[in-house]
Amino acid sequence: MKSLRLVLVIGFLVAVSSCGSGGESGTTSTESSAPATSQSVSTTSDAPTPTSAPTAVTTPSTEPSPTTTLPSMTDVKIYFLRDERLVIAHRLVAGPAVLRGAMAELLAGPTDAERADGLVSVVPEGTELLDVNLADGLATVDLSSEFETGGGSLSMTARVAQVVFTATQFDNADRVLFWLDGRPIEFLGGEGLVLDQPQSRMDVDRSLSGSVIIDSPAHGATVSSPFTVTGEGDVFEAQFPIEIWANGQQIGGIAPVTAGAWGTWADFEVTITLDAPAGPIELIAYDAGGCGTGPDCPPIIKTVVPLTFTG
Repeated sequence: MKSLRLVLVIGFLVAVSSCGSGGESGTTSTESSAPATSQSVSTTSDAPTPTSAPTAVTTPSTEPSPTTTLPSMTDVKIYFLRDERLVIAHRLVAGPAVLRGAMAELLAGPTDAERADGLVSVVPEGTELLDVNLADGLATVDLSSEFETGGGSLSMTARVAQVVFTATQFDNADRVLFWLDGRPIEFLGGEGLVLDQPQSRMDVDRSLSGSVIIDSPAHGATVSSPFTVTGEGDVFEAQFPIEIWANGQQIGGIAPVTAGAWGTWADFEVTITLDAPAGPIELIAYDAGGCGTGPDCPPIIKTVVPLTFTG
């Protein structure tokens, strides 16, 4: 009997011990899972919603792409000299300050290839563009004092002509006021060229400008029929002839060609058809001035462009 009671007591104690141990384990598992569930909900509620994603997509479109920041380039005319006559060269300058760009290119002078082709500039080396302003058709060009150094009266007149023609190629500029070192001037250099008033193309001596300046074909170019002639002119009643000569005889041409009337330079473009053998030719343009070639008429200033015709 005692043995049976002892066995029952031991069995009871083992059962009680087993029940206490299982209850503690279940309680711990439940508490540890609750905080984890709470943290997970909080993270989900704070996460960015899908509507925020387009911001990353649209942001690049508000920033200029590299190609849109590049300045536009404009073809401008630069006026140099060949045989003491104004001729046209071309440059590409960044917009929108094309007047400033054109003046800077003028001061830079002809390229090596242009010099080899006979183009020169009488603007003294070292001349700097200090400022340029444009208002009401007046371009105020401020140059460094090197501009008035060296050369005689022809050189002074020619360098002024280069600046005036380069600046007034634009529709909104028809006069040039010269400044040196930040101040307006009345006279240029030791020759005393008077510049106290704005200068226009009409103030440039015709011996420098002629009445017609041929832009293309270029000096010494090779052409075939038909070919296009472009340039600018300021002629009597806005009309002049273009003639083609070879071996001392006129072999073709076109007339009348319309450009600007006296006091107004304007561009022109014509096409010439020529039936002639291959060889050297001369393109000649001039303004008869309404007078002709009589002995009482002033001498006609001709613009001559040597070419090679392929036949």
